[in-house]
Amino acid sequence: MVYAIIPAAGIGSRMQSSIPKQYLPLCGATVLLHSIRALLAVKDISRLVIALNPADLWWPQTRALLTESELQRIATCIGGAERWQSVRSALDMINKVSQHNDWVLIHDAVRPCVRQQDLRALLEFCDAAPASVAGALLATPVSDTLKRATDSFSVQSTMDRTQLWAACTPQMFRSGDLLLALDQCALSGVSVTDESSAIEAAGGKPQLIPCHRDNIKITYPDDLQLAEWILQSRLPASLVSDGA
Repeated sequence: MVYAIIPAAGIGSRMQSSIPKQYLPLCGATVLLHSIRALLAVKDISRLVIALNPADLWWPQTRALLTESELQRIATCIGGAERWQSVRSALDMINKVSQHNDWVLIHDAVRPCVRQQDLRALLEFCDAAPASVAGALLATPVSDTLKRATDSFSVQSTMDRTQLWAACTPQMFRSGDLLLALDQCALSGVSVTDESSAIEAAGGKPQLIPCHRDNIKITYPDDLQLAEWILQSRLPASLVSDGA
């Protein structure tokens, strides 16, 4: 079995918007709806759990755009103040019906442009992986020159980017292993910036699966314009010419 989680309880203050960035309009839908449908297009995913902010006022509008068949594969739960807490809450729901070794795939609510072929590559790797493999995540090799800065924003040094990768999502791990890793990090006070970092803290070495660079994360206002261009570029030429 494969389950999926979208932690969508964040506020996203860097977008400079009164609406959480996952609910901003994008190509006739919302950012979150595009991310949801990207995962639901993967038939191997039996259930998708979306972790929502307890004060969320916008989910009903996105929910209303989903079809009945889509809603049958979706559940929601209350998320936490931090990402790992939202993922942990969703795992609690999943683990009531899953097995320890079932795979769970976690995807950012604000990565609406993830490609189906990259999702398939991730699932195919994990499906064929032996029990010794901790899991995997989509990622891209770093191409920019990286500078380490001082507190006053002057350059302290140039970093070697040879073996550096930018982590993306989805990230995919066995549900029992991820639950244990998150709990261990919480108890020891280890900072968790993504699910892979929790698995790494527990001693695991997840596999990097190269993905396309257009799997962008919407963080700043101009990211939304880029995401719109990416999604529009994938439409058939006839729809684009009609103003879709």
